[in-house]
This record gives sequence, C-alpha cells and structure tokens, in this order.
Amino acid sequence: MSSNKRTVVIVIFRPAFAADAAPLPAENRLVVRLETLLNRNGVPHEIWRPATLGEAGDMARKASGASPIVAAAGGDGTINAVSGGLLGTECRLGILPIGSGNDIARGLRIPRKLPAAVALLADGYRLLKSDMESSGNEFTDAEFTDAESTDAESTGNESSGKKSAALIRKIDAGVFTSVNETDAASGRSRQYECHFINTLGFGFDGRVAWNASRLRFLRGKWKYLGGVLQSLLFYRATDMTITADGETYSGRYLMTTVANGPFEGGGIPVAPRADPGDGLFDLVMIHDTGVFARIPLLLRVLLFGASDSTDIRLRQCHTVRVTSSRPVMAHADGEVISRNLTEFSATIRPAQLAVIGPATP
Repeated sequence: MSSNKRTVVIVIFRPAFAADAAPLPAENRLVVRLETLLNRNGVPHEIWRPATLGEAGDMARKASGASPIVAAAGGDGTINAVSGGLLGTECRLGILPIGSGNDIARGLRIPRKLPAAVALLADGYRLLKSDMESSGNEFTDAEFTDAESTDAESTGNESSGKKSAALIRKIDAGVFTSVNETDAASGRSRQYECHFINTLGFGFDGRVAWNASRLRFLRGKWKYLGGVLQSLLFYRATDMTITADGETYSGRYLMTTVANGPFEGGGIPVAPRADPGDGLFDLVMIHDTGVFARIPLLLRVLLFGASDSTDIRLRQCHTVRVTSSRPVMAHADGEVISRNLTEFSATIRPAQLAVIGPATP
C-alpha cells in the first residue's frame, strides 16, 4: 500500500454500511463503481480499505507521506477519522460522501452525488498539479515537501486558460478534552481527547446520536429523527455551567452543540451561520422547556435552524468549558465518544486541514 510518487490520489474507502456487516458483494460493487468514475475522470489512484475507523486514521497518517491528496470515501465518521490523520499537514483532503448523513460534505458544499464528487476531486487534483508545475516543481515527494502552500489555491489551470471548478481551502478543527469522565468498564475517572471538524454535541444531542447509531435500518435525516423520537419524552435535561471565552452561562439545558459546520443529523441546520474556516465555534445552547414544550421548540430547530430567542442562546467563541451536574453523553461528528461526561472542554484550532471544495457556492 505504498506509493513512491505523489501523482497518485489515495482513496480511503469505508462506506457507512461497513459497520453494519453489509454483504461483501455490495461493498465490492461500490468499489467497482468508484474505480470506474475515478478512471473516467482521469484520476490516478489507489484504494485502501480499512476495517475500522481507527485503522482509517492510521492509514491517513501513512498516506499523508505518500500523496499530496488523500480522499475519504465514506460517511462523516470516515471523514472524521481520515481528517485526524491529516491535521496540521499540507496534504489535501478530498471528500467522496457515501455515508448516511453526509453533513460534513453538505457544510462544505461538496456534491453528495458520487459522480459529481469524483469530478470535483479530479478538478482539485488537476489544480494542484498545474499550480505546482507552473511554479517549476514536479509532482513528486521531494518537490511537494518544499512547495509553498496558501490558505486558498483557487487560481485554476492558467496554462489551459480554463478556470478550475475546485478550490483548496483551509478549515478549522475542534479539539475535545474530557476533564473528568467515568470509564464505563473500570468506574475510574479518565482523561480523553479527540478532534472534530463539524459538530460536538452533548446532552440531548449526545443521546440522540447514541439512539440513532442503533437504528441500522434508517439513513440520513430519518435516522436522526428516529433518534430524536426515542429521546424526546424520556430524556432528562441537565443543570450545566457553560463558559465560552470567559463568559459563563448556568441553567438547565436540553441540548448544547459546539458547531464548526452548519449541519448535523442528515441536513438539519443546527447552526446555520457556522463557517468551518472563520476560526470560531458557533455555540448553540437550548434551555429545557418541559417535556411537551420540547416538541415545537425542536421542530423549529429541525426545520429552520437555531436562532436567538427566549429558549435558545447563540454565541461565537474560541473555547468552551462545560461542567454538568450529572453524566451526559456526547458525540463528535456523529460518532458517540462518551456516555459519562461531567466536565469537558472544546478548543478551536484554526486552519488545520486543507480541503478540496467547490470554487463557487
């Protein structure tokens, strides 16, 4: 699985149904389709197939030293894992969304139809190759390491006179740290750290992610809504103290989301104004309104997104610290990361990941 030349795009392939023990023929058919599209678009490539999300992250770290572009073919969990192996490097991330929710792709305006996503990846590949060749560099290991990079490489293929449809831009990453978490197996406190590039949710949001992860027969927004319905009547809101850039908010909160991107749950605009490249979180804090008042409140958020009101507070910030009166669940980019949090924090790290996206909205 090694590539000596940096002319090959490495695709880390782990579709959403890989975790569901899907029949191998279905996965192989998707690989064949992906191979056909990559070849049709003139993208030299290797496809690596991890068995787990952890292995996907390890592969990404290895691939970042073998190619200037590593593409994640899968859902938000796969994109999160692959991005973790590329953070802080100059390796570019391509996104081929073949997952259930595809919220990361949606927030970055990457096409969610596979043929269009592959075409965008091909444009990004040609853009990077053209930019390097026009600056006198060959598309190889040694020259790429020394090549200058910018936050946005969007000039397109000048030699052909054709403007590229792709833009390579830097986006932010969030770092989650549990300060006081009870390990489910040992009962002891532990510290835990992970990254997220889209959303971190806790409380009701974490419970919904947990319930949704067990609904194997649903996909996308329907899967998230199934998790909402399971949690709606029986979830107990929690007293929390939330500190955002030094300002403290205390109360009984139903749901809190630290958003780097605007969508979660298969297209729900939980933080409509969130920009993954502005160096800021959009913090969404929803107060508890009682069991029956939750329904219209959450319906408003599901349909129109969160906006400042009596029951919802929005705040942009760089850091968030939370203390909960009782353990809560949390998810990062849709993957449940803990079921027993009482104290934790999140910090933004600007311009950590170079991503191939569309040049125009």
